[in-house]
Amino acid sequence: MEELADSDARLWRFVLERAVHELNNRVGGILSISETHLSRRIENRELRESLELIRDGAKAGSDFVMAMADLLAAEESGPELTRLSDLQTYLRTKLRLFLPSHLQLIASSHVKDMVVRVNDKLLLFNLLALLQKELEGDQPTSISVELALKVEASAGWLVYRASNRTGPAQTEFCRALFSKMRPSPIGLDIEETPLEFKVGIGFPAAKMR
Repeated sequence: MEELADSDARLWRFVLERAVHELNNRVGGILSISETHLSRRIENRELRESLELIRDGAKAGSDFVMAMADLLAAEESGPELTRLSDLQTYLRTKLRLFLPSHLQLIASSHVKDMVVRVNDKLLLFNLLALLQKELEGDQPTSISVELALKVEASAGWLVYRASNRTGPAQTEFCRALFSKMRPSPIGLDIEETPLEFKVGIGFPAAKMR
């Protein structure tokens, strides 16, 4: 049975990888053609508006496909140097693509910044796993999610907070999830109440070469 389960997992991964590849090619073609036409003078207002809708739809589709590609590549990718603010922007942009429209995703600003070493794709995968589990018990317009930053002398922290929640307990699931992350975070600070789940994920400070 375990061999069959592994075979099913490999098959679904193959199907997803092919789907992402084909969708990327097709959406990319639509985006390129629409942008080419829009770069020219178009007197017909309705035609221009239609082309703009097609372009914007293709751009949104391309962003979603690329987010799927990042998730599929998460386990094979390695850590890179990135600024905390850029990491926050990357995660906020990608996560929003998968969330229901009623869910609020807030990215709190922070004056200080720091270069850290982190596998951003695997972090995206783990945060999406937390959100998926959170939404199992979500009621419309209830949950709100915040991504905040915290800077210390030797570490930079991304803080994930889910408020007004109705989902299941997350602490043990979160610990198990991040224990498999490579490289492992240098810190995992978890706080949980019936209405709020908060986890700070620490990454080592690094210098840009």
